[in-house]
Amino acid sequence: MRTIEALALAIEAKDQTTGEHLQRVRLYSMALAKDLGLSEDETEALRAASVLHDIGKLAVPEHIISKPGRLTPDEFEKMKIHPIVGAEILERVHFPYPVVPIVRAHHEKWDGSGYPFGLAGEAIPLGARILSAVDCFDALASDRQYRKALPLPEAMAKVVADAGKSFDPRVVEILDRRYIELEKLATAQPVEALAKLSTDIKVQRGSAPDAGFATASEAPVKPRPGDENCQELVSAAGRASREISDISRVAPLSREDIFSLLAVRLRRLLPHDAMVVYCPKEDGLIPEFASGENVALFSTLKIPLGEGLTGWVAQNHKSILNGNPSVEPGYLNDPPRYRTLRSALAVPIEGASRLAAVLALYRAEQDAFTAEDLGTAEVISMEIGRAIENAAKPKASGAQAGV
Repeated sequence: MRTIEALALAIEAKDQTTGEHLQRVRLYSMALAKDLGLSEDETEALRAASVLHDIGKLAVPEHIISKPGRLTPDEFEKMKIHPIVGAEILERVHFPYPVVPIVRAHHEKWDGSGYPFGLAGEAIPLGARILSAVDCFDALASDRQYRKALPLPEAMAKVVADAGKSFDPRVVEILDRRYIELEKLATAQPVEALAKLSTDIKVQRGSAPDAGFATASEAPVKPRPGDENCQELVSAAGRASREISDISRVAPLSREDIFSLLAVRLRRLLPHDAMVVYCPKEDGLIPEFASGENVALFSTLKIPLGEGLTGWVAQNHKSILNGNPSVEPGYLNDPPRYRTLRSALAVPIEGASRLAAVLALYRAEQDAFTAEDLGTAEVISMEIGRAIENAAKPKASGAQAGV
């Protein structure tokens, strides 16, 4: 049990899983294990797996795990390793009950369309079938970074709709019959908070890594080798760089002028319905410039760091392609007042030593932006970062300027 608690702490440090979620999954799983007649060893295995099933996410990059939106195909390929890696980690613990098969199979689906091995029906361990349905139900009914919690009946309806496809119909039938009763039991129990790890402290010592710090020139933004459209992406990025670079080369402009010029150039480089530049302020982001659709709405948003699309981009210094605009804190889906926007492309604009801004583009069509658009936006963000740095430099006096 001490080993289980230690491993659970490791998962929490990476995945930010709440103790409340894990407690409910465990309670629900134990109730269904009893109803379905699992043996004592199978029940204890499920108890451990309900806490440890995502330990393989330790091998998945953090920006993928915490991404507030749908994964790209490449990101999903990296995510799919976590049941296998989790099983490999737990094999070394030598549990006295079969935890490993449950962890390895917890993303398999009843109809054989799951991963990693495409197991189907009763070839999937019963503990994994229970865990899969319960974990999905509680995830739907819990707040996530990219959406609000669904009401319990709606969450249950989605699970019921997938009975016979993703989930064992027997498991779903019992869960559907008992979820209200079990939720009352879970709510009545005090949450067993996981011990707090020192993930948010600042270490004062250590001035530089042994190999020194990287410079911007050591990590240019470019397509990955092997991309099918590598040449096209490079060409589009080059065109964008030429279109935007003069903004950073002219005499220092005000930030407002920089963003206004950027809006004009972007109209032909990257089609969009709305453009917003969010800038850091205290522990969040505020819109410093907005143009296009829904300006009145975007101008009122205040994005906490790490939340929504732009808050995630700011915290992780990673771009997002075709995210859902409605996850932005304060964003309203109100068709009578605002046009519905369904796609977002957001990229960080880096300054010399810290994030300078986040550039977000929105469109009404779903999945409207392409990989080429993302490459173009990332090159543009580098040029705008330079322009913002120039804007921050003190102006030379008349004598210094040679006047």
